[in-house]
Amino acid sequence: MEEYRYDEKEDFAGRKVKVLGATFEEGKPADRGDWREKLATRDERLGYIRSAMRYWYSADWYGSEKRKQEA
Repeated sequence: MEEYRYDEKEDFAGRKVKVLGATFEEGKPADRGDWREKLATRDERLGYIRSAMRYWYSADWYGSEKRKQEA
């Protein structure tokens, strides 16, 4: 990776400050990274989809998002 690029911007007080610019490399990824290719069987794919749907759309959350009392 090359050197960092800095941009000069104004803060809320009107002073000039240096901020970090874009740090990504130009171009497109070499590999596609399709999740369907990583899962071999139909059952594995369905299990992946079920757990994703449960994570996003159910009332019983798990992991770091679990709350003792609902908001």
